[in-house]
Formats: sequence, C-alpha cells, structure tokens
Amino acid sequence: MPRALVVADDLTGATDTAHAFATRGYETAVQVDPNRTAPESTVLAVNTDSRYVDPETAAGRVRRAIAGSDARLVYKKVDSTLRGNVEREVDAAIEAGGFDLALVAPAAPAVGRLTACGAHLVDGRLLSETEYADDPNPPPSARPAALFEGATRPVERIGIEVVASGPEPVRETLAAVRTGAVVTCDATHDRHLAALGRAGRELDRSVLYVGSSGLAEHVALPVDPGTPRPTATGDGGALGIVGSVSETSLAQIAALPAEWVLAIDPEALLSDPERAGREAGRRATARLATGEHAVVTAAPDRETVGRTLELGRERGLTGKAIRTRVATALAGAARPAVAEAAGLFVTGGDVAMAAFDRLGVRALSLSGADIEAGIPIGRIDGGPADGVAVVTKAGGFGGEVTVINCLRTLGEDHE
Repeated sequence: MPRALVVADDLTGATDTAHAFATRGYETAVQVDPNRTAPESTVLAVNTDSRYVDPETAAGRVRRAIAGSDARLVYKKVDSTLRGNVEREVDAAIEAGGFDLALVAPAAPAVGRLTACGAHLVDGRLLSETEYADDPNPPPSARPAALFEGATRPVERIGIEVVASGPEPVRETLAAVRTGAVVTCDATHDRHLAALGRAGRELDRSVLYVGSSGLAEHVALPVDPGTPRPTATGDGGALGIVGSVSETSLAQIAALPAEWVLAIDPEALLSDPERAGREAGRRATARLATGEHAVVTAAPDRETVGRTLELGRERGLTGKAIRTRVATALAGAARPAVAEAAGLFVTGGDVAMAAFDRLGVRALSLSGADIEAGIPIGRIDGGPADGVAVVTKAGGFGGEVTVINCLRTLGEDHE
C-alpha cells in the first residue's frame, strides 16, 4: 500500500500534484481509473473524476478512495481556481480519515495562484473576475473560507501576517483550533507554503492537507525519498490532443505552426463524433509517420468554439452533451494515432480521461522530470500505448510556447 495518498477531482490535477512528490524522488503513480489497479508506489494519486458530478456523488467517491487506503498521509488536491465540489469533498475526506483538522491552502505561486487577505487571485486578478467564473462548476466565491460557510464544521482562517511570520506561529494557531475545523490559509510566496507544510508536520494532531500542487511541494512523507529517475522520450513526431478552451490554451494553439494543427470540423464532430475522431486520427497518423508533430483539437480558435456551441444548441444539445461529443471525437483520434507517436501530450481533464480510457491506460508513472512548472512528464502504464512518454497539462497553465515546448521535448526536438 502507498505511504501517501493524493485524492484529486480531475486527472491533470492528480498528475501535477503527484509530480510534486516525484520531483523529490518518491516513487509515484497516478491511478487514471479507480476501477483499474495501479502499480505499487510510495505515493499514489487517485483521480475521482468528480469535479463535474453532483456534490453527493463527489463526496462518495472521495470517501471510498480514503476509506480503502491505509496511507499514513492524505493530501486532498483541490483546483487552484477553486472549481468543483470543494466543500463537500473536503468534508468527506475529513470524515473518512478521521482527521483532527484540514489545513487548506490552494495557492500555487509558481503558476500565478495567490491567496492574500482571505481572497484568491489568479495572475493578479480576483478569481471572480477571471474566465474561471464561467466554468460549468465555477468557484462559488473568490474567498476560500466562504466555500465552507454552509458546512457544519468550524471554519477558521490564518492570515498572511501569521503565515509570513514562519512555521512556529502557524503551528501555535493550528494547535488551538477546534477539532474537526477547516482552516484556510493565506499564501503569496513559496516560503509561505513551506511554513504551512512544516507547521503541519510538527503539529501533534492529525492533519488533512488540502491544496493545489503548490502546498504539495512542502508536505513531507514519513519515508526517505529516492532519486528522481529520468524519463526517456521517443524520436520523431509527438501527438497532441487539446481539449481545453481556456484563453491560455487558445493562445498556445495560435502559437503553433499552422501545419501542426489538425482541427475537427464542428459540424462533423456534432453529427458523428466517432467518425470525426477516426478521420482526425487518420490525418494525425499520416503526419506522424513522416516524423512531424500533429495536434488534434476541436478548438483551434475562439470563433470555432463559439460555432460549436451555437450548432450544438441548434441541435438541442446541452453544454454537457457538447463537451461529451468533443471528448469522444478527440479520444477517438488518439487511439489510432498514438502507435506512430514518439510521445503523447494531452490537455483538458475530461478529454485526457476519455483518451486514456480509450487507450486502456491504468496509470501514469511519474519520474520527477518536468517541462515547465506544473507540467510533468511521465510514462503510460497499460494498454496499447504502454511505455509511451506522456505529458498532461491543465488548460490554464503555461505561456504561449508551452505546447511547442512539450511536443518538442516528447519528440526530442527532432526538427
């Protein structure tokens, strides 16, 4: 059994948080599907795929993941933009693990997520004023403590003036909170997260750590780490599957050489996603066979995204139904093309899940290597793509050339 358990509500979150342990040499695996057995590892990250399900279903999945483990440390990964069923999942985790308190710090300074004066910021903007406020399951508030106001548990906050003073003041504050409390914490710098991690470690109470990938970098395990292992990439063209429609992802697609991008027509996608996916897969396979990179997407630009939504509504489809068809088509493209690819790049949590399910992937083994902050590189375990190098990325992470960097790394910059 693993010494540490990471419980995440989507796949890319499970991967980037697990990476925070892999970089320190801990043997780490990401269980793609709870119904498939993951390889033995010191750290196991479980994807409950619960961000967009109803709160009770989400809570049940988290409860089962924790109740079925005897890990000595549990880390509840939450979205760095507070989307999903945060309150219900944290409550379920506390209950399942019998923790004395939850230490909540969603900040990830390396990717522009900060919490100050009780408010959460993304790239310097209040969370409620960003594109994430329009998500299908958006953050109910820009203030992390407000997410728990409806809970029956006591909710307390540790401000920046305490966190910036170091681990001892934080530890003293945590020692005084009521049992079962949810404690939200400010953090605007990596050293603040380090103080929180050390305070939790030195506390004589059982702590459920709750955060994004940032806090995970400072949570120590009760076992000595090993040495990070390099991940060998392939030689030739890499396959990209892009399902995110965030502004960041759209800018990254726009920065790609035009010949790399294989867009799926909205009409074809909505009419017959399986057929559209197969056709895109054939086009990608042909390009990969010549040693060139291929990026399959249903969202090459904002105009195409708008047209897909409009056509879907004209057909009486809900937003969820449209997203399902997009994921089906992109996953269908990945299945035939991956055999010709030097490596696989995937962005967009739902699309990544659909693609890995189609490929029969049971887990991702992480080596500790990364391409940029929050973007790890690992290896597929199971299915026809077994052993292939893989990169998953949250849609909102990275700069304009991040996707280019990922593909070139996977293909060993063959050009």
